[in-house]
Amino acid sequence: MDRKLSVNTPVLPGAYQQSHSQGYGYMHQTSVSSMRSMQPPAHLRTYRAMYDYSAQDEDEVSFRDGDYIVNVQPIDDGWMYGTVQRTGRTGMLPANYIEFVN
Repeated sequence: MDRKLSVNTPVLPGAYQQSHSQGYGYMHQTSVSSMRSMQPPAHLRTYRAMYDYSAQDEDEVSFRDGDYIVNVQPIDDGWMYGTVQRTGRTGMLPANYIEFVN
């Protein structure tokens, strides 16, 4: 009897994973939903909105004064990428509308 050892390794949302029968592909939607409920690692940056902002394009996010923006990453001068904690929406946002919290 020939048995192969199976190892279940977590894969981040949007990451490619290898399957011997299917090649490479995106994670199944239920896996992505499960990942959303996990707490973000403590080393990710959190900011607070100082002003209201209405998204001007599809890849931007709207937020209100006082909203927390998590998982923030700089893109270039003047723009950042993050998730508005209140709405769960992720996208680009103007850097001069938010202030660093931790």
